[in-house]
Formats: sequence, C-alpha cells, structure tokens
Amino acid sequence: MKATLFRCGTCGKRYTNPATHTCVTRIDRKRPHRRTRVTPQASITCGTCGQPYANPLTHVCTVTTDYRQQQAAAARQQKQAKAAKARKQKAALARQRKRDAAARARQRKRDAAKARPTPAAKPAGTGRPGQRAAGDGHDYRECFYASQPGRGRAAQDCDRFPCRIYREGHDLGYPRGRQRGHAEGYAEGYADGYAQGYPEGMAACPLPHGGG
Repeated sequence: MKATLFRCGTCGKRYTNPATHTCVTRIDRKRPHRRTRVTPQASITCGTCGQPYANPLTHVCTVTTDYRQQQAAAARQQKQAKAAKARKQKAALARQRKRDAAARARQRKRDAAKARPTPAAKPAGTGRPGQRAAGDGHDYRECFYASQPGRGRAAQDCDRFPCRIYREGHDLGYPRGRQRGHAEGYAEGYADGYAQGYPEGMAACPLPHGGG
C-alpha cells in the first residue's frame, strides 16, 4: 500500500516528501504549469498486473502477454509445414513420373523384342570356327575315330572347338605315351624272356657247354 499527499503542478506526478521529489518533463513539449496541490491519496499495487490503484471497484487489470508473438509464430510454423508438405508431394510426383517413364521404356523394349522376327536356325557345320549348334548331338570322340583310318594321326579337319582340342591333345600325347610305353615294356619283356628262355635253351642244346 502506498500513500501520497501532493500532486506536482509541473510534471503531474504524486509525491509525499517535497525534498525528495524530482520533476521529469520533456524538453520538446511544453507542459502547462499548474499549481501544486495537496491531494492525499492512498494506492495499492495490484498483485496480478502490477499497476497501482486507489479504488478497487474501478480497477481493471491489464496483463501484458506475448499472445500476438505466439500467434505469429504458430502461423509461421503452419506456413512452413504446408510448404514442406507441398515440396514432398512435388518430389514424390516427380519420382513417380520418372518410374512411369522407365516402365514405359521397358515395355516398349519388350514389345519391340516380341515384334522382332526370330532368326532361322543355322544347319550343323556352318558358322564360325569352333561354333557348335545347340542340340546337334555332335560327339568329338566319334568325330575323331570315325575319320581316323588307323592308329596314326587323325585324318580329319573338323573345326568344332571340342574336336580341335581333342585332336591336339591326341597329337601331343600319343607319341609321348607310345615312346614311354615301348621303353618300359621292352625292358620288362626282355628281362622276363631272358630269365625264362636261357635255361631252357641251354638244356636243349646238344653241344657241350662249360658247366653243362
């Protein structure tokens, strides 16, 4: 509670002690000078709005809030959310259009492939060297031995890849194997024949031999 006795005629403010009162006026506005009067008045500071009042029946609370700032911030957030939603929808539509265009392109390729005439199958034995027609039943072993007159080199010139590989392997492996087998067989046969035939020959000979 606050009580005042005087009302200043220069600045219009109330005060109690004339010795401590200081007038505060504007220099750019001329205020009419009035007489300082004795006007006792008691005032109470409102606990809600903080404003002083003398009559509780005529006091109206004026509370300063940031309602307008909050309302403006909420409007900005709604605007930003709406803009973000519009951007997402636009990007989704662009992606969908791109997917649709790719699907149409794939469908056009499939349609073109179906409409393209199928090439006729080539007969067996034609085409690039080493190329084998699928399902022709050509066996490289039969091809090799059917055209070979004897046990020598194959007298055939089939250009299929398996036939050429088999022929090259035969040409390289047959001489080496024959030479190795002949050497091993000769040595073994000579040793067995000598061990078996020499005693029998010595016994059947009518001529005298040393130790016979």
